[in-house]
Amino acid sequence: MNWSKVKTIAIVVFAALVLFLAVKYLNLLPKEESLTDKQIKTAQNILAQNSIKLSCTIDKKIYYVSKLNVKTESAYDNVLIKLFGKRVDKYQKEFESSIYHLKIVNQTLFLESKYSQDPFELFDINKSDYIKDYDGSYIQVYKGYPIFDGKLKIQKQKNTTLYIFTKVIPQGFEFKRSRAISALEAIFNLLNQQKNIKEIQNIKFGYYLKDFNVIQGQAVPVWRIVADGEVYYINGFTGMLE
Repeated sequence: MNWSKVKTIAIVVFAALVLFLAVKYLNLLPKEESLTDKQIKTAQNILAQNSIKLSCTIDKKIYYVSKLNVKTESAYDNVLIKLFGKRVDKYQKEFESSIYHLKIVNQTLFLESKYSQDPFELFDINKSDYIKDYDGSYIQVYKGYPIFDGKLKIQKQKNTTLYIFTKVIPQGFEFKRSRAISALEAIFNLLNQQKNIKEIQNIKFGYYLKDFNVIQGQAVPVWRIVADGEVYYINGFTGMLE
């Protein structure tokens, strides 16, 4: 047997297989797509004709995304240990020390402190993992996408500072991506499902875990829309109100 020839054939077959897999993988990657200025202008005119004010910039991008696997279990262990000591019972729902008073309600931390502190140092989180939201609070981000369940709010009170903190632990995206509806589709879907809206104040694409009390689950891509001071989540795949 000519082993040199066999080796050459094997290399060629392997290279062809790699090329085939690469093509299949590239077909799963998102395609560049975006709304046009004309589409946005038309939508603005339709809204204006129906006495609906558009007070925000429209994201032109069409997103090709998948669901995001997340968990919430043990998300606050390091915070409890840091503030209340290693022997703290993590299954408690309320803690107190000479400086802090902490309550955990529906996986949300309400931490009252006698001193104003850097919230990122206080909760041992990276500032680069958060972005400023429209209302001055912070939202957790993962690989550039906001996770709307992950929030950090700071409220100055008379003698204390209240920190309201929720956190999820991302576990990675599902492999195959699908096309999400556009920002304009999300707005008109909301208007079809929620009547008498007068003003669209903010719209942002990201992820939302509908049941935040689950230990682990999947966050779905959504368009978060702030309208008339209320917050709505439109499913990025189905177009339905969450």
